[in-house]
Amino acid sequence: MNQRPPWLFYKTDQGLPQLLTKALTQEQFKEVPENHRNDKWNLYWKACGFTLADYRNVKTWQILNHFPKGNTITRKDSLARCLKRMRMVYGKIYNFFPVSFNLPVDYTKFLSYFSKIQSKKGKQVWICKPSDLSRGRGIFLFDNISDLLYEGSTVVQRYIDDPYLIGGYKFDLRLYAVVTSYHPLRIYLHHDGLVRFSTEKYTGSVIHNKFAHLTNTSINRNGPCYNVEKERVGAGCKWTISQLRAYFQQCSVDDRLAWERIKHMISLTILMQANSIPESAKQCIELYGFDIILDKKLKPWLLEVNFTPALGNDCSADVSVKLPMLVDLLTLAKQKITLPRPATDHSRKNTKLSKQAVILKEEQNLLGLLIRQTKELSILRRDKADQSKLMKSIARHEKLRKKCRLLFEKKTREQEQEAEDSHYDDVFRNRFIMDAAEVERMKAIERRCTRIPDIKKNSSIVEQKPTPGPMTETDSVHSTRCSTVSSTRTTTARSHSSASSFRNINSSLPQVSPSEYKVGGFFLTFPISNNTQTYSKGCTDIAKSVAEIRNSLRISETNFKFMPAENRQLYERTTINWNVMSGFKQN
Repeated sequence: MNQRPPWLFYKTDQGLPQLLTKALTQEQFKEVPENHRNDKWNLYWKACGFTLADYRNVKTWQILNHFPKGNTITRKDSLARCLKRMRMVYGKIYNFFPVSFNLPVDYTKFLSYFSKIQSKKGKQVWICKPSDLSRGRGIFLFDNISDLLYEGSTVVQRYIDDPYLIGGYKFDLRLYAVVTSYHPLRIYLHHDGLVRFSTEKYTGSVIHNKFAHLTNTSINRNGPCYNVEKERVGAGCKWTISQLRAYFQQCSVDDRLAWERIKHMISLTILMQANSIPESAKQCIELYGFDIILDKKLKPWLLEVNFTPALGNDCSADVSVKLPMLVDLLTLAKQKITLPRPATDHSRKNTKLSKQAVILKEEQNLLGLLIRQTKELSILRRDKADQSKLMKSIARHEKLRKKCRLLFEKKTREQEQEAEDSHYDDVFRNRFIMDAAEVERMKAIERRCTRIPDIKKNSSIVEQKPTPGPMTETDSVHSTRCSTVSSTRTTTARSHSSASSFRNINSSLPQVSPSEYKVGGFFLTFPISNNTQTYSKGCTDIAKSVAEIRNSLRISETNFKFMPAENRQLYERTTINWNVMSGFKQN
């Protein structure tokens, strides 16, 4: 049997970033030819959102890179409004966002709060951000109400004036999260990300120096100190998360609780819009860019969420982080693609005959109309009818003749494209030439499908098992704590071994298979466990999900914060065990 061609096809309405094009090539995607039908693609990538028609017409072998209504958390004003509402309902667990006001709607409330804080603590610095702009455009700091000047929808936010500094420079984190499904909710967090520095040393007294207070790369790469070797930072303005962790390790900083909080912060933020996404949006995937800042106590604060985060290539850190992340993102996307059934010669013949029948019927109708119109025109000329009636009849006759010409041209084009389209169909739809054994295998699958109602093909990736190493005291404690989790994973793996290619999509509690814990560099961060029913009746139970995250965070704070330092080795204290952080835990 001939080997199956490995490539898939993508399409886009605009040029793609260089790193994304390279990742598509590496994952063996090819751009769909423009002269073929609209349904002959597997991935549709757009920087902006899609129309309702795009979501309505998507097929099972296609996937879009945006969810409908998935941009609720990516607008600054909407994010502030949603987080404020969730904080009122669920309490301090949502206390990871600075105090914010949406102007001009909350202008009176802001004035009252501003005066109250100023009378108690003196001058406080605030930051003003336009709601619909990105890359640091229109952002400024102020500590006097007279300096607040804005146009349109704007967010005013308490400024984090005690950030964690490295060499005296301020920085924030850009982390990449992927949502593969909202029903049930599946959130993946990439193990690496970017650390973006300001290019001038942080000074709290001088608030108008944007190169000291803002960390946006689009701003700092135009600064005078961008290429200067800076203390502990070096040239440029970017690190990777791996470099930041190495720095924390050198400084003996215990950062595990910070990363645990960041993981749950991302889950809580995406959870806000889970039930607003239509349940029918299954052939979608979404990449979010989370901007997070650490204060001097290593408490993470959410700054904003980016819709279609920048994928440009400005420095070596971009290549080392974004390219593997995009490759892993495409791996997640390919899991959601269900290839169409192979086309046989019989189905191709039926399709060809149906097309020819449509064109023939249309041609017969036009010819009948043209004959009747010709007779009518000859009668009007013979009887020397009114000039206006004659001109109208001539116009209708010419219109019908034009339609006949266009139909003839369409028929000719169909015949010319038939051979090329047949070859393209072999590549896209068949993927391989079916021999007798393959035909028998397909028939066996069809017989199996008829016996199992409401099933869906489930692609899986074999999880790489870590090599066993020496077990430390902390590892033995953790292994004892997670013994129930191991047994749960083993049971789940056994249940999937008998029917690994199928999943019941009508189950009230969709179980997470072992292959979903880790896909490339992405780790599953939500759901936290298979034990709590956070998904029922077609939607995510937000209250139960928040309670589960709260319990997990409480356990992490107990383990990481109050464990005596002398009982931990330096490597264990400063290295993030992403398999434990992103895997399931026993609550």
